[in-house]
Amino acid sequence: MRKIAVIVALESEYELVSKALGDKPGISLSLCGIGKVNAAVGATSIIERFHPDAIISSGVAGALDPELRPMDVIVAQRVAYHDVWCGGDNEWGQVQGFPKYFEADKELYSKAMSLNIEGLRIKGGLQISGDRFIDAGDVPGLIKLYPDALAVDMESGALSQTCHRYGIPFISFRIISDSADESSYSDFWSQAPENSFKVLESFLDTLK
Repeated sequence: MRKIAVIVALESEYELVSKALGDKPGISLSLCGIGKVNAAVGATSIIERFHPDAIISSGVAGALDPELRPMDVIVAQRVAYHDVWCGGDNEWGQVQGFPKYFEADKELYSKAMSLNIEGLRIKGGLQISGDRFIDAGDVPGLIKLYPDALAVDMESGALSQTCHRYGIPFISFRIISDSADESSYSDFWSQAPENSFKVLESFLDTLK
């Protein structure tokens, strides 16, 4: 049986995902906290204690793609930092000695994009990440850096980098909480559990 680790950043996300996962065998759920350091420490701890066959990042993100709306789900095909600059010959967003983009596991991504859940829109592509809360005024600059970015969060970069270092397959699912135009779903935190359940339940079923 595969051992799968699911990591979330917020207590509210933990509660939602915990309800979605139930008591599935072989699945562990961890709360890491907000930001790069918490994400990296959380992922390292899980890898060294649980020795998972794959890590799933789940939670919320803010949309950059103007076509995305609250309650849509994005799957990260690759992840990049928006707040890293190491100088020299490194590209913006590239940690020296590492690739600029951390690619999702191809098998996991293919399975994720094959999901067909009624009433739920799933889109795959670039997720960007960094240690900043983002508001509407930041969006144009982020899009200039990464024109094809779908959404932004604070943990996926560090989680994907940690998995890259350890050779652990990684995939990130994020539910859009805010649109690029700052519109939000008024009942988000009561409706999000249903989306979390549908996505994770369906995805984990493909891994059996």
